[in-house]
Amino acid sequence: MSNEYDTLLENYQEIQLLNSISGVLYWDMNTHMPPAAVGYRAKQFQYISQKIHGLTTKPEVGTLLETCEKDNSLDDFRRRNIELIRRAYDDRTILPSELVGKLAAQSNKTLEVWKKAKAKSDFQMVLPDLEDLFALNVESTTLLAKSKNMDDPFNALIDSRDKGFSVKLLTNLFDEVKSFLIPFIKKCSESEVKPDRSFLSRNVSRSTQVKMVENLARFLEYDFYSDNAVGNIAEVEHPLTIGGGFKDVRVTVKYHEDHVLSAFLAGAHECGHAIHGLQGKDEWFNQPIYRMSSPSFGESQSRFLENVITSSKEFWNYYYPQFQKDTADVFKNISLEDFYFALNAVNPGFIRIQADEVTYILHIIIRFEIERDWFAGKIDTKELPQVWNEKYKHYLGVDVPSDTLGLMQDLHWYSQYYGYFFGYGIGDLISSQITAKMSQDLPDWKTSLQNGKFTPIRQWLELNIHQRGGTLDCLDMVKSITGEDLTPRYHIEYLKEKFSPLYQI
Repeated sequence: MSNEYDTLLENYQEIQLLNSISGVLYWDMNTHMPPAAVGYRAKQFQYISQKIHGLTTKPEVGTLLETCEKDNSLDDFRRRNIELIRRAYDDRTILPSELVGKLAAQSNKTLEVWKKAKAKSDFQMVLPDLEDLFALNVESTTLLAKSKNMDDPFNALIDSRDKGFSVKLLTNLFDEVKSFLIPFIKKCSESEVKPDRSFLSRNVSRSTQVKMVENLARFLEYDFYSDNAVGNIAEVEHPLTIGGGFKDVRVTVKYHEDHVLSAFLAGAHECGHAIHGLQGKDEWFNQPIYRMSSPSFGESQSRFLENVITSSKEFWNYYYPQFQKDTADVFKNISLEDFYFALNAVNPGFIRIQADEVTYILHIIIRFEIERDWFAGKIDTKELPQVWNEKYKHYLGVDVPSDTLGLMQDLHWYSQYYGYFFGYGIGDLISSQITAKMSQDLPDWKTSLQNGKFTPIRQWLELNIHQRGGTLDCLDMVKSITGEDLTPRYHIEYLKEKFSPLYQI
């Protein structure tokens, strides 16, 4: 092993240490930090971001990379690490340290203002900060596009977020899904078979829901409770998973007393992220190859647990008595069949994280198209609420009642997650394609689930997906796992198979 390679890894490990510190600070900010600490916390994030940027882009890294890239003695494993470090170096060196610091400080400031603006349903309150944050993102992505010899800053951002994806590819994939979804949703909506969903709004106290989510996490084998726990569960405004370092991946949910399934499904979703983050090879930790830095692939793992597992008939055949007990018998008089249909009802609405499986991806397509046009200069920031509401009316046929329930429902554009939304939709496509492969390798997985055994599924994920880490980029990984290029076909087939019988169409 070359000294240059060792030096590169040591530098990367220092970066990861700072990232883990930032993760703990981010966790604290979202869960327990006093409001008055926001200003100083922004300075802490700015300091850490500038330190990480400096370590990533220092001139010695470029020299070491060039030496390692010419070293024929390095095996494919080490070459992959070098390739991933190179990408981060190339993407970062184009950005001045001052700009990186401004982005970190402004994103965290905007996030805190968003929380207050959302509570008051006042988009104008956060508009100035959002304009500043977006301008900084345009500045950074323009530099990124120049470095990649691309004309479209949004395309450059997508490539940087998820290597191999592009505006053209995403548009083609989403258009194919839309051509199926729009008439299929119409058939479901017009079916004479209608589920009763009224009981889903029955009040379940926050304290009861905490126990409910904890028991679900136990079933999904996310360890937040043992003497050697690797996780934690807390409440935040917007559910997310936060890594704090080695064997430290934390889950968050938001409890709504009149919408118990929101926390339940969010818990499953975030456990999917956490299990993915925890099941990598320990010996690869603190190396770039440990995890796949792909929002699309990451979302495929969370959507898999949320939809394929915890929204399935097999899961509820086993788990419904436990759920009834965990919710203090609020649903004691509701049959399994009625509950399952209500859970999986096709119900066009305006909240992404509460959307059903069928309509969900349309929420993503709306965001993708807005973001694309926003970066292209076709939409001004102050026009976002109007454009958002018009698209929801056109795609889903719903009237958005307020900005809190519309443009301000997600934290992404008020934080660090531009060029990220498409991954949720692509995650659904990947999840369905991987499920088809798992059904070939593990034909009894549904029977196992119905018998209350999640372990075989988790182990299949661990051996066939999670422990492969970042050895391949997302699209190549999908092809390697399933033997096919990414296609919407499996997701379309999955939706047909699951929902056509429910609506008798």
